[in-house]
Amino acid sequence: MGKYISKRLKNQKLRLERLKNAKSIHNTIPTSTEHVTTTIEKKLKLARAQLNSTSTSTTQSTIEDEFSSPDIPYESVNIIVSIGMILNLVNKLRCPSCDCVGKMSEKITQRRGLVYNIKFSCICSFEMSFTNSTQLVHPTTKRMDELNMMACVAANIVGIKRTGMTTILGMLNILPPVQIENWNKYQKIYSDALDVVKDESLGRAADEAAEQSSEPADHEGVTNIKVSIDGTWLTRRGHSSLHGIATVCTTSDPSKVLDFECLSRYCTTCSGLLGIKEHSPEMYQQLLTQHIASGCEANHSGSSGGMEAAGMVKVFRRSEAKHLLRYTTYVADGDANNERALIDAQPYGNMPIQRLQCINHFSKRMRTALETIKNKYKGEKLEDGLPIGGRKGRLTDDKIHQLTVSYGSAIRSHVNDLESMKVACWTTFYHYNSTRENPNYESCDPSKCHICKHKSFDSSKHSIASAVMNVIRPVYEKMCSEETLSKVVDGGTTNPNESYHSYIWSLCPKTQFHSAKYVRDAASLAAILYNDGYQLSFTKLLQQCGVQSTIPACVRMLQLIDNQRLKDYKLKTKATRQKARQRRILTEQRLNQKEKYTYTTGAFD
Repeated sequence: MGKYISKRLKNQKLRLERLKNAKSIHNTIPTSTEHVTTTIEKKLKLARAQLNSTSTSTTQSTIEDEFSSPDIPYESVNIIVSIGMILNLVNKLRCPSCDCVGKMSEKITQRRGLVYNIKFSCICSFEMSFTNSTQLVHPTTKRMDELNMMACVAANIVGIKRTGMTTILGMLNILPPVQIENWNKYQKIYSDALDVVKDESLGRAADEAAEQSSEPADHEGVTNIKVSIDGTWLTRRGHSSLHGIATVCTTSDPSKVLDFECLSRYCTTCSGLLGIKEHSPEMYQQLLTQHIASGCEANHSGSSGGMEAAGMVKVFRRSEAKHLLRYTTYVADGDANNERALIDAQPYGNMPIQRLQCINHFSKRMRTALETIKNKYKGEKLEDGLPIGGRKGRLTDDKIHQLTVSYGSAIRSHVNDLESMKVACWTTFYHYNSTRENPNYESCDPSKCHICKHKSFDSSKHSIASAVMNVIRPVYEKMCSEETLSKVVDGGTTNPNESYHSYIWSLCPKTQFHSAKYVRDAASLAAILYNDGYQLSFTKLLQQCGVQSTIPACVRMLQLIDNQRLKDYKLKTKATRQKARQRRILTEQRLNQKEKYTYTTGAFD
């Protein structure tokens, strides 16, 4: 207990220091945030301010100066050149000893992956040599080089591992990187550095969440905040996925990754030891005991579907000691396992934890209910003598999509007020049940309703027949009730979590097998990229790995990636992206309806 309290006090002191540094950053660095509107732009502004505040070393200041310059100094850039071309160049120069030209010969005295030590010898016994990389500045390394370290980091960035890096180098007529034993040493340095940078990034995200919280910190310095939670798997949840990740993101502005927990049912070392078990059970048991004592990658013995709930319990339990935060309110999808697991675990003692519904997942219930009604009345005649489906004025897939989108939009527009949310949701029902002869547009927003804005708008193409609306009315009575809508009041979305998940699997493709350690590193790398962008993340990561040389081309590439992300996001406004997505969905539905042969399981059995 005393150890736990001392750790919390230490974290509180570190947090206060980070808050002081953050205030000094905002006071000394001019950042025009008044014009910042997008989440990516806000993150990049904060990241570049943080990068400028830490630019105290000579190497970092040199990077910043070269980075702001339009011209890159080529003396600090690596190039690909054949050894024969270097020899031809050397042979065009005079020997310092005998003053002869063209009498040099080369010899590779040592090769370590991408690093070569080349010795040039003249017939007069004069010798000179050079190495194409500087050594790594790291306390735990011996005879390790920056070029090999950067190759290892690059392989992790693009998710190709050593095998993929070997393929790329081979196509460029370059010999493979370091052997697997040495590659694992570089990978260990990378993983340790990644943990340090990741902890700093998550710590800054926790400070921002605490600063924006509506509740003050208690006497122990712990703040209650609202978060969004979700889970992701290497394969589909229904399959036997070996790896799963439980993620927690802040709901502050901008939203960032706050914590995650990787769970695995597979360990590469345990699997390798099974080959010894049959021939030598005693040695197997001895090696297995040593392996478990040193740490086994398999940390989950349950099912794949239970990984998310088990991970959430671990993340919630350590939130006070790790971040001085309590996740007393969380936004989640329709999975009830998390709620049951947190109720049973009681991570904060008797303090209740409130669950809010994700608006996006919640609004999809309307589509499911309408599709169920349509299938129920399929083949039957309604009170007007027509089927429920069809074309004009019937419950088509297009109309179901429009009703679902309108229902979700009504919830988002009034997420903080239950009564106005209920009125807005019912307004969507009356809007589609209206005609010129029987208008029901009193509650419609004039700025959004086409019929209110344009008197010449043909409402017959927009409205749904009264007989159909009478059939689906019970769905609205249930979905627009106070009991149902109260689950989403003050809610949010799990979009930050899903965006973070896409980062993870872009670094760790689902089409390949990965160890638990590799998945964990991919989740850590994705977290710092999602929180801070490429420039700040990799500048700190390379420095932590021991790369001290100036890398202007690398820094230029990182900033170009950040700028391109911002440019791609700004090209399309939120409304434009939503309309484009709706058009794609509707187009796909129409094409499926025209298909003569559609995919149906067991249709011809």
